[in-house]
Amino acid sequence: GGTQKVGTSTVMTSLATESGIPQGQVQGEKASMLALLKISMPLVYSALYLKGKAWSSGSSTDGMSNTASAGLELLTEKIGRKLPYVLNIVLGICAFGVAWQNL
Repeated sequence: GGTQKVGTSTVMTSLATESGIPQGQVQGEKASMLALLKISMPLVYSALYLKGKAWSSGSSTDGMSNTASAGLELLTEKIGRKLPYVLNIVLGICAFGVAWQNL
């Protein structure tokens, strides 16, 4: 985990130095962001899990054709409780896109 942070910390430090932002302010903002993420992300993941659990246990397909209904039920069965993992995949793809763009 620590070696993965070296690249981002170096880039963040050099961008802050170029912008004239003091290092203490950068570290304070970074600590505030991490504290906020440590509080909010468990709430997001638990909400996604509960939503996926409710979604997969009682999907409503009223008014849909049989094909659409079967497709939706298959989707909810496959993804359902895995919504937190889907979020991880989406965030990973976004991070890859940002890194690729900034190479």
